Amino acid sequence: MDSQSPVFAILATESEHEFAVQVATVLGYASAHIVVGSPASAVTALSTRAIPPQYIVIDIGSRGADVLPELDTLAEYCSPSSRVVVLGTINDVGFYRELRQRGVLEYFTRPVKISNIRSALLHDGDSAASSGGAAVVTFMSAASGDGSSSVALNTAYSLAYDYGKSVVVIDMDFQFGMIARNLDLTSPFGIKEIFEHPERTIDATLVNRMLVEYGGRDRMKVIAAPNDLRLWPDIRPETIRDLLSTLRGRFDFIVIDLPHIWSTWVAAALSESTQSVLVAQLWLRSVTHTARLLGAWRDIGIDDDAIRIIINRSGAKFKEAVSAKDYETVCQKSIDFHLINDIKTVVAAENQGKTIPEIGNSPLARQFRELAARMITKHTGERVIVPGMAEPAARTQESKAGLSGLFKRS
Repeated sequence: MDSQSPVFAILATESEHEFAVQVATVLGYASAHIVVGSPASAVTALSTRAIPPQYIVIDIGSRGADVLPELDTLAEYCSPSSRVVVLGTINDVGFYRELRQRGVLEYFTRPVKISNIRSALLHDGDSAASSGGAAVVTFMSAASGDGSSSVALNTAYSLAYDYGKSVVVIDMDFQFGMIARNLDLTSPFGIKEIFEHPERTIDATLVNRMLVEYGGRDRMKVIAAPNDLRLWPDIRPETIRDLLSTLRGRFDFIVIDLPHIWSTWVAAALSESTQSVLVAQLWLRSVTHTARLLGAWRDIGIDDDAIRIIINRSGAKFKEAVSAKDYETVCQKSIDFHLINDIKTVVAAENQGKTIPEIGNSPLARQFRELAARMITKHTGERVIVPGMAEPAARTQESKAGLSGLFKRS
């Protein structure tokens, strides 16, 4: 229990302790200030805090209107900016209205999804996706070296220059990020700007300093990782949310390359995403880590429908140790794409400081175009025709033997 955590949870029973920790995690914090008992019994703990909590979750069990006076007393020790949700078993419209009149954001009858609690606390029940904002697409490697950075960069380029979307790529691999370097981009600023002065408001002026254009026509911007290998900042989840909030008004797609680690700020970035992509290979270590990561993602409320599994370097010359079927069985998740193993094209792009779609119309480049098209469809619902290919819904049986046969639909 962290008595100074911004998350304050009042639980009806001790058995809900893990639930409260999960709520804290989806909000981007490592722990919660937990009190087991009634709202009345939590007054002492709340009154002794130096700083009022930012988020309050109250489980009232089977209680109804009799709990309202206790909530009124509790409110005296809260900040006007505190965001409160209440959980319980009673289902009564009049009781719900009483809670809303007292400033409670939402009342949930159990059982309730963690993601719904997070949405209410952060967005008043409206996620970025449902409010028509930018798509936030996070990429992470299942195991180190699986290639999420390359997949993120090339997909972003295709979104920008094949489909005309405004895109920003954020390299959040603070120690080993290579996206800007692979494109021969240099900038004295970058992602480090958001944590070197944490007290500074993230606004358009700060964001403009961080952005570096690539490819011309003002289509794709990059926020680079720091150059200092020794740098490992303590990033607040609020900082991640503020950065994305500022970027949403300027771009159609926000592509984030996350490092292969687990931390509260990584969880915060994933929780803000509308699509979460896990890049893996058919190796034992990738299968093991995929299963672990998917469990963690589900624990923080990421819906399976928002998760995409991409197998990179599929059909490698060396024998892949795990079959796709076994991978799906172990991970309990279908593979969405198989990207072919085309080392020659990948190396050529890196040597030229360009993206794969820029150096020619290779099968791998066409795959990135299809991947980008599917992301647009997922976010907007619009049917997108991949350049040089038939509309997906109209493909014939013969066409499946070509490029589209490289993809396995979930």
